[in-house]
Amino acid sequence: MRDWRKWIAVGVVVVFLVAYVVTLRIMAPRLRAMARQEVQDHLQKHFKSSVHFDDFDVTLYPRIHVVVYGLVLRHNGRTDIPPLIQIRRVSFYTTLTGLLRDRPEIGTVDLDGLQIHTPPRTPGGPPMIHGTDENLAEKYPIVIREIRADDALLVLLRKDSDKPPNQFEIHHLVMNDFGFDRPAAFHALLTNPKPRGYIHCDGEFGPWKAEEPSETPVSAKYTFFNADLGTIKGLRGILSSTGTFAGPLDYLNVEGTTDTPDFGLRTSDHPMALHTDFTAIVDGTNGDTVLTKVTAKFLHTTLVTQGEVVDVYPKVKGRTIALDAVANNARIEDFLTLAVKSDKPVMTGSADLKTKILIPENDEDLVDRLQLDGQFGLGKVHFTSSTVQGKVDSLSRRGQGKPKDEQISDAASDLSGKFKMNNGAIDFSNLSFGVEGASIALAGSYNLDSGQLDFRGKLRLEAKLSQTMTGWKSVVLTPFNHFFEGKDGGTELPIKITGTRDHPSFGLDFHDKDNKK
Repeated sequence: MRDWRKWIAVGVVVVFLVAYVVTLRIMAPRLRAMARQEVQDHLQKHFKSSVHFDDFDVTLYPRIHVVVYGLVLRHNGRTDIPPLIQIRRVSFYTTLTGLLRDRPEIGTVDLDGLQIHTPPRTPGGPPMIHGTDENLAEKYPIVIREIRADDALLVLLRKDSDKPPNQFEIHHLVMNDFGFDRPAAFHALLTNPKPRGYIHCDGEFGPWKAEEPSETPVSAKYTFFNADLGTIKGLRGILSSTGTFAGPLDYLNVEGTTDTPDFGLRTSDHPMALHTDFTAIVDGTNGDTVLTKVTAKFLHTTLVTQGEVVDVYPKVKGRTIALDAVANNARIEDFLTLAVKSDKPVMTGSADLKTKILIPENDEDLVDRLQLDGQFGLGKVHFTSSTVQGKVDSLSRRGQGKPKDEQISDAASDLSGKFKMNNGAIDFSNLSFGVEGASIALAGSYNLDSGQLDFRGKLRLEAKLSQTMTGWKSVVLTPFNHFFEGKDGGTELPIKITGTRDHPSFGLDFHDKDNKK
């Protein structure tokens, strides 16, 4: 009797399994078509995009397995730009019980060959991806436990198709517990294109703002390492940075620090440690950045800047950097060590600096593109060359009418002026050099690469011309005091400074008509 019941039970189970398998076989094509249509409708509505699949496959046993091949989403159906999203293969697993929960659950989604091309956007223009009035959290109360994408590519397209886009290689991306009503934890490793280096991020993304996707919040900690500044022409050094960013996608607040132990410019052979603390606002949809404050420290100098890094010229590669920079109580020898190749700086002293910095977008050498427009003041200047300092000491002695007083030595100078730099050359105006007993007013130019000097101006001495000499020379020059007398007495002479920074030449400039009385 018991054996009979057992075999009846086994028979029922077998019949049920056969019926289940046959049903699946019969219903599979229809279920496959329904699933394909559901996925296609969802993607088309969610991303406002036309949707295309190369192939679509659904397996129902032993677990539900969906594979989409050659997925292409074109934003608003546009064919004049690359697709919004391309995925070579989408694969995910779930179970029947997972789908029947109040919040349907999918285990793991793998995105192979993911490429995202953000549509071009004009600054201040409408969002790249238009929102939807639908409540996606209610309509699709789904939870994806893990989304994985390796070797993906994020491309920020430019408004002008002739301008190369910014590309970010995403080596590894994982998102956990993704849903439309909650933030999803994420971990990412990607390559920054310029300066080229690796970025490691851990944070949260979402919940997705269906009514305005660009307002979707994100927050994370990041580490930027092994960034080669040599990928920017004119710079050297390996940069690292740590910090945080948070906010909506189009208005991210970023705070962080950078360290470059071997920072250098092309014009200098003296790498140095550079540290910065910065705060910025970044539009994650197009890469434009507002630098609210950057404090840079090198040697004994602190430079504070603010400005922006933006895409100004549609057909030109790169971004335009426009900054305002201020340095107070800095050291002139630090700036000279940073900028020139001399074994030692030509002078030492305190420095105050205020300048506008403009680096137009291009792929040329940064130093050649650098434009400056500012003013400076130097105090208690001493020259490191004994020859040059000797001439300054002699100038002070003669200016005071004490040409033989050797106690007047190591004279401190003051220097101030306005400057403009373009194409590696600096033009100075209102350049004033002062030492006890004498002052010089100059204008001229200096070339960063060659070190060539060309300055013209006037030398003013407190003493009369004859008092600058001794013995018979003083007697001979006495009749000429009147010819070179300044407005306030003393002496006024036309002078020139030529030669190079390492071998300057000082002399009178009687051939310069502009300096003649």
